[in-house]
Amino acid sequence: MKILASTNPETLANLFIEAFSENLKSLENRDTIVIWLSGGTSLTTFYQALLGFFPSLGIGIRQKIRFVFLDERLVATDHPDSNFCLLNETFFQPLLHAGLIFPRQIQPVATGLASPETEYSKRVPRIDIGLFGVGPDGHIASLFPNHPGLRMAGDGYVRIGDSPKPPADRISVSAGMARAIIFPFAFFIGEAKRGAFDRSQDLNIPYDSCPVKLLFGNENCQVVSDLVQLP
Repeated sequence: MKILASTNPETLANLFIEAFSENLKSLENRDTIVIWLSGGTSLTTFYQALLGFFPSLGIGIRQKIRFVFLDERLVATDHPDSNFCLLNETFFQPLLHAGLIFPRQIQPVATGLASPETEYSKRVPRIDIGLFGVGPDGHIASLFPNHPGLRMAGDGYVRIGDSPKPPADRISVSAGMARAIIFPFAFFIGEAKRGAFDRSQDLNIPYDSCPVKLLFGNENCQVVSDLVQLP
């Protein structure tokens, strides 16, 4: 695990873009490059940094990218609680209007299906790069501390019908799928995440109590935080 840290937002965004660019380059020979996205507002600065970074990418690698979702609330895609709705307005539309990506590269969850987790698992067989926002309790996607969802078997998406954070009905990457990602980023942004950051660094706390630790077994995991200043 590597920590990218700075209390300066611009410096931290640049550190992230540098690491993201290196990861992307290492995958350039793949037919497709699948990038997981988180909802929420704590990653806004980093999505803005990606908007500035995308024009520098060659068209060959840009067209290989597929954007998918770590989790989704099972509401209409234009609902304020929808992760797709938030990212469509702030991230996808600027890229589409600039001609930097095409609609086929965005793969939202079909939330109206009876079993959206099964259908999405078939469409998203693997993840190459994942941007995980971390909650104040250490949760990632819709995998919450000490919740049965953490124990659901499989290496695809799972249905979370009783999320402790509303809305209750969601789909989420499973613990197995989170572990299998090639390049995960875990973002601890803002003072509200300090407790989660401290718990994540405590070797005595298991992943059940701090789900972001699911990512830490991956040597490629990169923690991005404005809570510490490295020398």
